[in-house]
Amino acid sequence: MQIAWFVLGAFVVIAIAEMILSAKWSPFYVTKGIPVFIRRIDRPQGLAGVDLEALAKSAATVAGAPFLFRWFGDDTIAFREKSFSGAIHYFSLMRGLIRRRAGEPQVVVTGLLSWWALALLAGLVIILGRNIKDVVVYPIAAFAVLYFIQAVRFNRIAKALRSGERKVDA
Repeated sequence: MQIAWFVLGAFVVIAIAEMILSAKWSPFYVTKGIPVFIRRIDRPQGLAGVDLEALAKSAATVAGAPFLFRWFGDDTIAFREKSFSGAIHYFSLMRGLIRRRAGEPQVVVTGLLSWWALALLAGLVIILGRNIKDVVVYPIAAFAVLYFIQAVRFNRIAKALRSGERKVDA
């Protein structure tokens, strides 16, 4: 039972740290992670002319939390769902990154796995040990639903970039 409290405490600390780093747009946090969603888009002009407001509108849904976008240099845009908003509340499984590498005619939309998800899975394995096989279907199903919701939204961002939405200069 003592190990369960330790694991729960570690999970809470990791979740809080992730919320703080996300809210502060920490460059390390928003650009590093385990990619679980990748879409490559042919876009020779790179990220030049990308309008973040138009991109946010293209990914908006009726019930989902709006995306927040932030530039990190000329070749990287980080994005995440706005916390505690939208009609449907759920924990984001991924945070996003749009990146162009110099010399490549492609832009890559990447979904990076949230730390809380790894902590939860590790915690379940530590607490349940061999008994994880009895309940593994439930966290897998929950993660699949969360992934599907966000993958659809990340695909909308990729589609908007593919269509070449450009910023209109005034």
